[in-house]
Amino acid sequence: MTGSFDTIDKSAEPKQSATDQQSFELSSIVVEYDGKPNRCTIYPTEATRLQRMASWMTADADAFVALDEMC
Repeated sequence: MTGSFDTIDKSAEPKQSATDQQSFELSSIVVEYDGKPNRCTIYPTEATRLQRMASWMTADADAFVALDEMC
């Protein structure tokens, strides 16, 4: 996530498409809980600690499926 407090109107700037983005690897960790769903957090592998605070996603572990199960 990024943000800016600039007051400059940036609507005239071209938007990047998903194919313009740089590729990166993701890592994940599952935290197991007693009495409630396990949680999986996914984050960019090469991110610094500071970058990880704004670039992560967490959900119940059963919400994720392996890529090979999707085909």
